Amino acid sequence: MALIEVFLGAIIKVIFDKLASVDLKKLARSEGLDTQLKRWSQVLSLIQAVLDDAEEKQNMRIAVKQWLDDLQDLAYDMDDVIDEFSTEACRRKLMEAQGSTSKVRKVKIPSCCTNFSIKDYKFNRKMAPKVVEITRRLESLKEQIKILHLVDTVAKRPNKTRDRLPSTSLVESYVYGRENDKKELLKLLLSNESSDDQVVVIPIVGMGGVGKTTLAQMVYNDDRVNEVFDSKAWACVSDDFDIFGVTKTILKAITSGGCDYEDLNMVQVKLSEALTRKRFLIVLDDVWNEKYEDWDILRRPFLVGSSGSKIIVTTRHHRVASVMSSTAGYSLKELTNDESLWLLARHALGRTNFDRHPNLEGIGRSIVRKCKNLPLAVKTLGGLLRARSTPDEWTDILNSEIWEIKEDQSDILPALRLSYYHLPAHLKPCFAYCSIFPKDYEFDKYELVLLWMAEGFLEESKSSDLMEDIGDNYFKELLMRSFFQQSSSNSSRFVMHDLINDLARYVAGDFCSRLTDDVEENIKCTILDKVRYASFTSSWYEASQKFKTLQKAKHLRSFLPLPIFAEDGSDEFYIAKKVMAELLPELRYSRVLSFGGYAISELPDSISELIHLRYLNLSGTRLKLLPESMSNLCNLQTLRLGNCRELINLPVGIRKLINLRHLENFNTSQLHEMPSGIDQLTSLQTLSKVVVSKHGGFRLKDLGNLSLLAGSLAILELQNVTNVQEARDANLKNKRDLDKIVLAWNSEYDDSLSKVLQQDLLEALRPHTNLTSLEIEFCKGDKFSSWVEDSSFTKLVKVSLRGCTHCKCLPSLGQLPVLKDLSIQSMLEVKAIGTELCGKDCYWESSFPSLESLTFDDMPEWEEWTCLSSAGENKCHFPLLQKLCISGCPKLKSIPVLHRPSLSELKLEECSDVFMQFPSGLEDITLRSCYQLKNLWGSSNTINLVQLKSLVVSNCSRLSSLEELGVLPMLKYLEIESCSALQSLPTLSGLNTLEISGCSALSCLPVDKLLLPQLTNLNIRHCLKLSLTPEIVIEDTSTSIESLEIVGCPCLNLRTMLGSVYSFASLRSLYISDCDYHLDQLPNPSMEYLYLHRCKNISYLPSGLGRLRSLVLLSCSSPLLFPQGDFPPSLQILHIEAGENLQLKPLSEWGLNRLTVLRSFGIVGGYPDLESFSGSGDDGLALLPPTLRSVYILDLPNVKSLSTFLRGLSALTHLQITNCPELGSLPKESLSNPLQGLVIDKCPLLEKRCLMDRGDYWPMIEEIPCVVIRSDGTRYAEI
Repeated sequence: MALIEVFLGAIIKVIFDKLASVDLKKLARSEGLDTQLKRWSQVLSLIQAVLDDAEEKQNMRIAVKQWLDDLQDLAYDMDDVIDEFSTEACRRKLMEAQGSTSKVRKVKIPSCCTNFSIKDYKFNRKMAPKVVEITRRLESLKEQIKILHLVDTVAKRPNKTRDRLPSTSLVESYVYGRENDKKELLKLLLSNESSDDQVVVIPIVGMGGVGKTTLAQMVYNDDRVNEVFDSKAWACVSDDFDIFGVTKTILKAITSGGCDYEDLNMVQVKLSEALTRKRFLIVLDDVWNEKYEDWDILRRPFLVGSSGSKIIVTTRHHRVASVMSSTAGYSLKELTNDESLWLLARHALGRTNFDRHPNLEGIGRSIVRKCKNLPLAVKTLGGLLRARSTPDEWTDILNSEIWEIKEDQSDILPALRLSYYHLPAHLKPCFAYCSIFPKDYEFDKYELVLLWMAEGFLEESKSSDLMEDIGDNYFKELLMRSFFQQSSSNSSRFVMHDLINDLARYVAGDFCSRLTDDVEENIKCTILDKVRYASFTSSWYEASQKFKTLQKAKHLRSFLPLPIFAEDGSDEFYIAKKVMAELLPELRYSRVLSFGGYAISELPDSISELIHLRYLNLSGTRLKLLPESMSNLCNLQTLRLGNCRELINLPVGIRKLINLRHLENFNTSQLHEMPSGIDQLTSLQTLSKVVVSKHGGFRLKDLGNLSLLAGSLAILELQNVTNVQEARDANLKNKRDLDKIVLAWNSEYDDSLSKVLQQDLLEALRPHTNLTSLEIEFCKGDKFSSWVEDSSFTKLVKVSLRGCTHCKCLPSLGQLPVLKDLSIQSMLEVKAIGTELCGKDCYWESSFPSLESLTFDDMPEWEEWTCLSSAGENKCHFPLLQKLCISGCPKLKSIPVLHRPSLSELKLEECSDVFMQFPSGLEDITLRSCYQLKNLWGSSNTINLVQLKSLVVSNCSRLSSLEELGVLPMLKYLEIESCSALQSLPTLSGLNTLEISGCSALSCLPVDKLLLPQLTNLNIRHCLKLSLTPEIVIEDTSTSIESLEIVGCPCLNLRTMLGSVYSFASLRSLYISDCDYHLDQLPNPSMEYLYLHRCKNISYLPSGLGRLRSLVLLSCSSPLLFPQGDFPPSLQILHIEAGENLQLKPLSEWGLNRLTVLRSFGIVGGYPDLESFSGSGDDGLALLPPTLRSVYILDLPNVKSLSTFLRGLSALTHLQITNCPELGSLPKESLSNPLQGLVIDKCPLLEKRCLMDRGDYWPMIEEIPCVVIRSDGTRYAEI
């Protein structure tokens, strides 16, 4: 049973505020509806007076619950109607302000409206019946007040709302009663006892809210754990056991980098490589999945770790623990009474005892008993009680009848529900709105505040506080009360505990809905005609059925695909154009609408009909043009266009968006012009980028009118400013909330502009000293402005100076106290850098006290770098420097001595003559295009580089030896590329990864390089002379290599190298390209991933590879028909590209229908004369297994039918057909659900039938999320 008042109070407050609007009253009088709107206010006041009483009684009386339900439904409808009035008033006010003279023909209408246009008249005709109907429903609800015996309780009890808690309240890090649990778990974690399992899994089992995650976090961050384990990763699994997502999360954590792979195969291979021979700790938090098969797939990359590797699993179910571990799980119990009392005291009183409040201790003991000593419940109630200090207030909480209400099947703790019950009224709808987030969803504070604002949950302040600031305070208060928690994986994001999430769903009731891919479940679980707020988790290819579910939800206010942020635009989702066109009209009451991250290239004009819209997210889309009709959305507050890399325009009428507060347009590289009128949007706080126009568009001086700008601002095309006064009028120095600024001239403009003018412009663009980041690009003045080096910029953390080609001297930046990141690029006339960079009368030892990263790039004339200390020594004293990058500085002779043990990363690129002494603490060195480099360190002492872990040497043509590496005990990664003089390799016993490419003089690969004990990854590419040492025999040797890649090494006898089964016992992945030797057999029957490109004699495949999961053959050859044996039953991916020298057996003889786990199959060529795949599988069934989800068919020039080929593929989601010019038809069932992606390329007969709105196949495919029709590489249509 939902607590109906959750949104009701907020909506009624919004309604009262709108009804009091002067503009609304004026419009209502002109429409003759002012009397009825006054009546609305009167009746609502009567209803509002009895709301508290109804709220108390709703859980005991069904009729009261129904009354509140009807009232809330009516309140939403009232708000929609009033919002239409407000929008119309706004439209007319805009027209008056612009001095518009309508040429529309007038009609004879009532005298009170003689100045109205036809549009005004239509508005009156549309709104009058709505107002009458709302009045009727409102009067009906008023009459029921007496019948239900609801009374005015305002005067009988104190207001439930209370003051905010002080900012010095409880610190979240306090944990009580878990030291013994932590001690016992650490014993299990640090134990070296032998186990039959390759990796030990330690489950922590307990009920929700008992503290499983907290305990896991305690041991995960313990110093002893950090010392014992080489790598750690934390992954929240949740009830959606997403193997790919969890594996990707772990891979990113282990490698501390990105992951661009989009298939499970590559992600697991890379994770396996990263974990090999490492002692690791992985935490899988909140696991619900009970299927052993899923767990077996997820754990496979973990089986390669060193002895002592551990996995901690937290779960509520003992069944999950038994599936994942052969050992008994650690059962976490509730706290003791005393421990719970300490926890309550800490959160309620800020102390660990009741010594100063002895009169509260007895009540506190009763309260923790009510909480059943569950830590989350105790903590939540403690936050509630913090503002209450009298025994009566504590007793009221203890004796509240809400404790006794049965939970039915909601699993919501009475303590948590009570905590919600006592939230201030203004926070209730904000919290309940969060029910649209799935469990474990990490949300952004800024994003959530914008959504609250769009929904009208933020009360306008009579003071000067902005709504965003109010929302920020709301968020902090919910965080303080433990409704939100900071994400353990990303400190900038937040989550709700599962129980809190359940509470949010409970209180929101039928008004919030989370859609899933299960349409029947959506319909069964949701009363769609009541839903106002809907969300769903975005899929790469959205099924149309999911959206059709919303057709009954006629009054949606929020339509929110998750995630709602497109940080870099790397992930794209697809939605059919038809689905979107049909969806928008159904969302006419929306306040919040997001298509962020969807590959949409066109926005329908019908977007202008969504007059209630406040928040519109189009970030990361393929939009090129925004419809001009968008400028009619006068209620719009937030417009997100970040990462719209193809966008070329903003609406010319953007000035009409008078309520716009946030315009995000970062990473819009094609947006070269911006319209005039933006200066009239005086509520703007976010404006990521402005493009200064020469004529008619946005002018630099327009910024002067935007006094509320905050955050980041990039000002581009400054060469179009010819008057310094415009820069002064921009008034950057008084915009105290702007903390990141980019000032950029165009990199391609000529030098016709006066250098003095550019210097004066830069001087006039001085920002406020609150600045934290400054970037100046392509300013062609002779010197920098004085303010750039002003030490009063005490908050400046980052400075980037790029392309200022006429500056001969760098500004003095050494005295900026918190500067961490300094980048100097393309300063073409700088020849020397010395003490001027430190500041006047300053030396290097007293400069750059906080600098962590220093970059010099593309400085072709730079010759000298001196760092004179006060003692006259050429030494750089950067106390905190961690990263130094120098590239494109060919004339630089030397680098000063860097006595900095903190320096861990060094990159030298295109610095042919440079010499430096390498600091001892370096962990990562990259040397590229250092053409004069003959040996790695010169005269430096290599013994000092004992911490070096990674070395990349590339395009160093005079480097002939790497023998210096033999004394580097910590080196794990070595990459050598295009070192044409290199003749030999040293032996490095600790190496994990060795990559060699383009080393033309390297002639032999000694066996000891293959037998390095830690070597797991070996990649050799394009080493034309490389061969095995001829006298060695490797049959009786064993390597640790798990991933082997050999490309373009014609002298390397792979037949010998791979000739023994026992030589590569650990090999799991093999990639071979351009091999001239016959491959008679492969080295390991346990190999899982095999990729062969232009290899000879593969006729033995796939026999002998019983565990193979992925097989890709491209342009290989065989004297026999392929295949000669059965494919392994474990095969999941099979792609065959038949070259001229590979003849294929009929597909019916391949036995593919027996491959029950095959997911992806591709065939390229091989059947030049085939017209149809005839026959069936060898057992009389379909040719292909029904499990197939992806099929790729290419280069079959004579095939005319695929009916037999595609028969029975009921799970097919992706189909690509390329270069099949005779193919004229497809079976209709292959174009039906669940197909999500269809590509037709160079198939002219099919293309005609699939053309948008013209082909006879179009009605069958128009709801497929991604349809690409190409001809000769030209894209006809994409949805």
